[in-house]
Amino acid sequence: MMKLKKAILTVLIAAIALTIKAQSFVLEPDLPLTALTDTTHFSLLNSRLGSRFTFSLLNEKQNIQTGSLGFDMDEQTGLLISLEHNNKRYCFRTTSLPRNTHYFKNQQLKFGPTSMVLTGQTDEGMAVSFTLISSFTKSETLQDSTAIKVQIFPGYYFLVNIENNNSTIQTCKLSIALAKTPVKSFNFMSLEPIKPDNLEQQIYFRDNADVNGKIVLAAVKNKANGVFNNDGFGGLVYNFSINPKSKKEFSQIYAAYNDNIVIKDRRVNQSLKFYYTKYWNNVEEVLKYAQENFDKNLQLTQEFEDALMKSSITTKEKWTLALAFHTDLANTFFLLDENNNPRFYVSEGRFKHLSTVDVAHETEVNAIFSPWRLKLQLAQWTDYIARAEVTVPANAVQNKPSYQQGMTAAAYGPYLHHDVGDLPFVSETANYNYGPHMAVEENTSFVLLLYWYWKISNDDAFVKSILGTVDVLLQSVINRDVNGNGIADMAYGWTTYDANESLKLSPDNTFLGSKQFSAYVVASEMFRALAIKEKAVSIEVTKAGVVDGEGAGFQRLAIEVNNEKLRNKQAAKYETEARTILATLKKAQLKYGYIPVSLNEKFPKWKQRSVMIGEGLFLPGLGGSKSPLLKELASVLKKDYPTTYAESITDYGINLTTDEGTTWFSKTIVADVVASQWYGIDHSTAAYIYEWNKNSPYAYNDGLLKKGDVWIGYWYPRGISALGYWLLKTTAQQKH
Repeated sequence: MMKLKKAILTVLIAAIALTIKAQSFVLEPDLPLTALTDTTHFSLLNSRLGSRFTFSLLNEKQNIQTGSLGFDMDEQTGLLISLEHNNKRYCFRTTSLPRNTHYFKNQQLKFGPTSMVLTGQTDEGMAVSFTLISSFTKSETLQDSTAIKVQIFPGYYFLVNIENNNSTIQTCKLSIALAKTPVKSFNFMSLEPIKPDNLEQQIYFRDNADVNGKIVLAAVKNKANGVFNNDGFGGLVYNFSINPKSKKEFSQIYAAYNDNIVIKDRRVNQSLKFYYTKYWNNVEEVLKYAQENFDKNLQLTQEFEDALMKSSITTKEKWTLALAFHTDLANTFFLLDENNNPRFYVSEGRFKHLSTVDVAHETEVNAIFSPWRLKLQLAQWTDYIARAEVTVPANAVQNKPSYQQGMTAAAYGPYLHHDVGDLPFVSETANYNYGPHMAVEENTSFVLLLYWYWKISNDDAFVKSILGTVDVLLQSVINRDVNGNGIADMAYGWTTYDANESLKLSPDNTFLGSKQFSAYVVASEMFRALAIKEKAVSIEVTKAGVVDGEGAGFQRLAIEVNNEKLRNKQAAKYETEARTILATLKKAQLKYGYIPVSLNEKFPKWKQRSVMIGEGLFLPGLGGSKSPLLKELASVLKKDYPTTYAESITDYGINLTTDEGTTWFSKTIVADVVASQWYGIDHSTAAYIYEWNKNSPYAYNDGLLKKGDVWIGYWYPRGISALGYWLLKTTAQQKH
């Protein structure tokens, strides 16, 4: 895995040489364009990592949405980017038309993972572009505060570029404003009136999400001629002349600050605030940071974006990756509790579940650039393990009936809950039942995610501390195989595929069996590699007058207790289980001529094929596993894959199973990556994603139930699995 980390570092460094400095930030030229017209519905979420501050583009409403608490709590408002020259005024389609104003001609949208660019022209030959930059760079640990500040500060950089394509000098007026009432800097009274010839360089607005909070728009690098409040807009104004065939750039910062409670954790009765409050105390400090680090942050972001977008993945894969990156950021929460402990959560799009374990199997591919985000979630999940079945009484106040929680845990063993809570709570006492019972799916996903974290972080100490939990979770999975073929057939609950009946519910589910297999194999690798092999020296120390409850009755000196025999025993147990599953799959393939979705012939639609059976190979493959057992599984699955894939093709996507119409793009991306890495077969879902999302008001939307019937995975973060395309190409290029 060190090779993968080196390869990514090499690509990020190489991106520095690719940066073009004609203007402060430049997007990859071959990214697809979206024409902005009266029939454009496509919307683009813009958000900061974990800090929630939004500036999202709503083309359907010809507006933007902005606020400090995220896309589900922000407000719709107009953004005015207007240019006046030759007695005419033009603006972008980011607001309803003000009086005596025309829309720019030929307006188009292009975006990268951290950016968004709008372009247009006037009738008189002036070209205008507006660029939003959500700064980003790679960070390793929470101690990497310099990089984390780049990723999370609650603000954006704006760039407006003007090009004069005329043969004469043009005298112009540029306005950058919001359809919001400006307020005074020292209180919350409306800023009326504004002096006509002021030289102010920043203007404040109320933050709809925080009664005591403000948002600020400020000039940076080059001075504005002042601020204004006219025709329902408040903002900055620039008066300038521009020579023929020349360009000018004007830059701004748009920042917020919210130090209120973001989420209440009722499990431990803690109020959670944004992590960025650890670094800054108010919006002025955020603005100062953004101003002082303008050049550095843009350079780091340019390097990061170039590394992803100037790669050899296809144009539509770049578009998909860029869109999914925006959506992933918009679904993240990076918070602090009252004891100054960090928390990180990923919301499941419109469903609002926080840090869903099986969804993290895809979203946390993005942890390659911030391993700490996955570490925090892994640690948090261990607090959400079902160990007994309990009946939660009805709650009349919340209008919730009685329900059961922790089904099968006492009989078959502990398992991870589906998620850690539902917005607006991270809660065990808010009468929330943690989603469906998915014992095998969540336990195996957790182990695969732990392995992925280990490979991208080299954090042996943390992974070692979790291995006892891994053994408990996987033994629980083993217990759910009652018929002895290795694959869970009792008390398994659902799988992640809740829109596909056979993948979701069938016993002896070969998708689930293969995922069990992969989890057993990588767990065995971790048990052996992280066993404590040295001899330990333990000394018992007794102190007069000290009771054992004070923790001083026994002390360990030197190193931890040797556990090599135990770890080898555990590894051997799980490898034996893996071999049992492999033998079962080989036997099924021999019997049926292929591996069906279910080996239970009494289950409806059991005999379907599925491209998703090898999903469990996804994270081990990206992590660089060379396991002979995983290779053997891949060689078995490869035999079926070409035929299965051919039978799954539709004109709207790749079906999850051959006789049911559902497609989930994030999952067929997983199948693409697995097929490329383990089977040597190259496919790409990106073209389907582009066609479905290119004019969607809910982008990223993750799939269809059948042709023309949307699956309601709106603003879904899981599509960041597309980063797998980039990781494959990056490591392949480094090998050559």
